[in-house]
Amino acid sequence: MRYPYVDERDTRLMEWCREVARICISDEFKQLNRDLVKFYRKSGKDDALMLAFQDSLFSMFTELDDDRQVSLEYN
Repeated sequence: MRYPYVDERDTRLMEWCREVARICISDEFKQLNRDLVKFYRKSGKDDALMLAFQDSLFSMFTELDDDRQVSLEYN
C-alpha cells in the first residue's frame, strides 16, 4: 500500500514508522520488553505493560542512534 506524497515531513514520519516496526519485531526488543514487564510488575508499577514497552522502545532507539548516529529530530 502506498501513501500519497505530501511533503518531506511525511517521508520522515514514514521512516520513523519503519524503524519502530523493525525494532518491535526484533528478538532483542521482545526479550527486553518481557524482562522489563516482569521487573515493573514486581516493583508494583500500575501500568507495567505500557512502561515496559515505552522504555524498551526508547532503549532500542538510543542504541540505534549511538550505533548509526541517526537523528531522531522531527520538525
